[in-house]
Amino acid sequence: MINFKKVLMLSIVALSMATTVALEPAQAKAERANERIVVFEKEKVTLINPFARKAKKGQNSAAFVVIQNNCEVGCRIVKARSPIANTVELHTSFEDNGVHKMRPVKFIALPGKTEDKISEVELKSGGYHVMLIDLNQDIEAGTEIPVTLEMSNGNTLTAAYKVKGCCGHCHGPSQ
Repeated sequence: MINFKKVLMLSIVALSMATTVALEPAQAKAERANERIVVFEKEKVTLINPFARKAKKGQNSAAFVVIQNNCEVGCRIVKARSPIANTVELHTSFEDNGVHKMRPVKFIALPGKTEDKISEVELKSGGYHVMLIDLNQDIEAGTEIPVTLEMSNGNTLTAAYKVKGCCGHCHGPSQ
């Protein structure tokens, strides 16, 4: 026989553990982790730790960032651009029969915030990211490159993305 009290107690514990991961405001999170933040007050959007991977001219790179939406209304990232690449695309990574692959996507959804937490989407290696294809210049670790995200509501978010060294998930030949 199932002990109802035990099941209820375990369910409450599991639920409370799952809900304790509420998102902090961007300022507190950045100060805690010493991350870079870019706040767009009018748009109610914050970019946390925008960065790209180093690469040589003619190669590909990728840009990553955590995007927080502090607006009740959701929107979509519909395009990205940067003057350092001949082509810029929104991509997602996935696994197909044990092989890691990427493909372009038409948009990346950025849900609106709820009563108790800010909406957050992370562009990261192995997930959604911005592909910088056919670089028209070298991008070296320690420098910054401009990347603009265009939103479905007409807003644009341009920020300096810090270039970091390669971590084994680079895009393009021998980086």
